[in-house]
Amino acid sequence: MRGIIDLNSDELPKIQDKNGALKRPPAGKAAVENLKIDAAILRQSLVAQAGAEIIIYKDPTEAVSTGVLGDVVMMSKQSYFETFEAAPFALVADGGEVTVTPLPINRAAIHVDATGGLQTASGIYGLRFEFSRATLKSYPSIEDAIMHAVVQGLARTGDAVLTAGIMAATPAAFSLAAAAAAGVRMSELRGLVGTAGHGAAIDNNGVLRAAGIAAELSPDLSATIVGSFARSAVMIRSDVEVVVDRTNIDGSLAVTAWAGLQALLPDTTRFWTVAA
Repeated sequence: MRGIIDLNSDELPKIQDKNGALKRPPAGKAAVENLKIDAAILRQSLVAQAGAEIIIYKDPTEAVSTGVLGDVVMMSKQSYFETFEAAPFALVADGGEVTVTPLPINRAAIHVDATGGLQTASGIYGLRFEFSRATLKSYPSIEDAIMHAVVQGLARTGDAVLTAGIMAATPAAFSLAAAAAAGVRMSELRGLVGTAGHGAAIDNNGVLRAAGIAAELSPDLSATIVGSFARSAVMIRSDVEVVVDRTNIDGSLAVTAWAGLQALLPDTTRFWTVAA
């Protein structure tokens, strides 16, 4: 059996059963709240909390007529994540020429081909659960639990995809001088402390900091990153395919989910690493 989870419109199942008992909610979610899946991903994602955009993407298409018979084909329209920087004016002396300034726009293309499939610049990510009929019967709301696990997994995978993209650019060592030279404001800077704990400390107010910058712990990288996450994004395809298969005559089942994600990093020069 195949199905589609629509991240843009589907809601997470309620975490309160018919008898009023509460199931364990994801962090930050009220028990009586209805929550769309896209909003739930935003709440769970560490890079989103640091300022990155989470783009729940549905391939935009446009109907175009062709030929004298008016045949219609669907044309995929290219989409981008763009960042814009300040373009400073320069003093020009009387009779002088204006110096040409590089266009202060950076863009990263969302890679979807004309058939709606992901190109190689994006990644296809999957997960699979297998459980027996006895397990299925012992968890009367196992479908709801799987849905919550999938949504939290998408958020964490998005974090891993973006941080891997940042690290692939081999960012330089962080310093306040480097951030100032890059035109980054102090309020923009956020840190993610990886499993090595480089440069991390808890200040007198109980706030985790990396090289003095407010930070959060991340299990999905070993290094520590500081940067302007508002200049980055993660694309997640809006349709997540779910396949349910019977794996044994005893009623055992397997649930497989497929999702497409892509890191969007038009400008990696405003990310740095923190040494141990």
